[in-house]
Amino acid sequence: MPGRAEGGASHQPSLRATAILAALLTAIASPARADPLPAGFVRLTDVDPTIRQDIRYAGAKNFLHRKVSGYEAPVCILTEEAAKALSSVQKAIAAKGLTLVVFDCYRPARAVADMGKWTRQGGPPDPRWYPKVERGDLIAKGYVGELSSHSRGSTVDLAVAEADKKSAAHPACGAPDAGTLDFGTGFDCFDPSSETAHHPLPAEAAASRKMLLAAMRAAGFRNYAREWWHFTLADEPFAKQRFDFPVTAN
Repeated sequence: MPGRAEGGASHQPSLRATAILAALLTAIASPARADPLPAGFVRLTDVDPTIRQDIRYAGAKNFLHRKVSGYEAPVCILTEEAAKALSSVQKAIAAKGLTLVVFDCYRPARAVADMGKWTRQGGPPDPRWYPKVERGDLIAKGYVGELSSHSRGSTVDLAVAEADKKSAAHPACGAPDAGTLDFGTGFDCFDPSSETAHHPLPAEAAASRKMLLAAMRAAGFRNYAREWWHFTLADEPFAKQRFDFPVTAN
């Protein structure tokens, strides 16, 4: 009897060591991947997948004519508060057969720096994006910022489209608009005509801007008066903090 007891005890450490080794090998073979988003940030699709995304700086259809640093995927990332507020706007306009179209959301600080560096290289006006100003004057004229509220995570650039319409139109200035309503200009048209209260405007464009402004204000967003598409959550959680993590799909 004593011999059997001693034999059993001698096998227990070996079995325990084997189990620990197996667990370690499993962990090494398939490490858990942590979400790189900081606490308080979400991907918009996880809050409201019905909002259309057309993230321009992740590709070449923008005023730089190339992908912007920090955009590794065409994905909208926002603070959770901003995403939920935006979802409330989407629900309000969906009853009218409309949808939001977001062009930019959280913007890494490295992307802002990339834009600034590109601007300072200089160049002539670009009829598609900045028809009346030299490239080197975009910062001085206030069209490109050396800092951006987008880097705080609660600012979004957006328009409204008919929910069943996705064909791209080509406004005289700014981005092809992914089938949006007529707002008078496209997104990122660096021109006085993009000011929210610009006058005169065609009646349809003026009505579209008024509708978007009212819907966003009702959800707690404030507009940047020089860009009809630019809104920041008034009660933003990171009002004095800028972030620089990349825009990724997961």
